[in-house]
Amino acid sequence: MLSSSTGGKSWSKLTRIPLDPVGSGVDHFIPGLAVDPSTAGDSAHLVVTYYYYPTANCTTATCQLDLGFSSSADGGGTWTANTQLAGPMSLTWLANTTQGLMVGDYISTSFSGAPAYPAFALANPPSGPVFDEATYTVVGGLTAGGSASRATNRVDAGAIATLTRSSVTAQ
Repeated sequence: MLSSSTGGKSWSKLTRIPLDPVGSGVDHFIPGLAVDPSTAGDSAHLVVTYYYYPTANCTTATCQLDLGFSSSADGGGTWTANTQLAGPMSLTWLANTTQGLMVGDYISTSFSGAPAYPAFALANPPSGPVFDEATYTVVGGLTAGGSASRATNRVDAGAIATLTRSSVTAQ
């Protein structure tokens, strides 16, 4: 969902970002939204990154966690199709917290000049009791443009760069 404001006191009606058809069974969550500061209004460039389950009706053993993005070049009037950036990640690769298995809420998207750069957590298979989850970004950034009818292309895995790496031992 998206709502906008020019001064923060009154907000537009909520509109749906059409990443997938209603009733598709895809679940999107933990968004990181960026607005290109050199654009505004109906020509504002927006990029949103988010985690998602391609099939929300799943179990810990069957769920696959992906990272995706979409962009708009017209202030949110139209959006590009859901584009997978990373994943799938198995839920068993994630740390088990007091609130359950969690990738964390470590996601952000920021513009630096024309491209937007997401920062996101990506889990890899653990090595024994040591988890392998690091923070990544996309080399060269993401472009805000196109329309809702743009074809979906997965970003080449070689275009993802590690920002930080940390290891956590399972308890």
